[in-house]
Amino acid sequence: MTVPPLLGASLEGDDFVLAEWVDDGDSSAARAVAPLHRHQGDDEAWYVLEGTLGFVRGEERLEAPAGSAVLVPRGVAHTFWNAGDGRARYVIVMTPR
Repeated sequence: MTVPPLLGASLEGDDFVLAEWVDDGDSSAARAVAPLHRHQGDDEAWYVLEGTLGFVRGEERLEAPAGSAVLVPRGVAHTFWNAGDGRARYVIVMTPR
């Protein structure tokens, strides 16, 4: 049996959700994927497959190119966006809440 691609779907367990998302240039630092927010009880992580994601993580401003990963610990304010000129493709790991 062949496992279907993750893109456009999510893999959900009791403790985490794994999803692959694509941003074809729809977001930017001025219009992030999500507003600045924080999760009080949960960590969140991204692995960049293609392109570059930009992040605000607390007081830090980060750029994460393909092959890099970013972890935002619980309680830390954060947001993210496509920081490159083209497509950004990434896997996000979060809780099911």
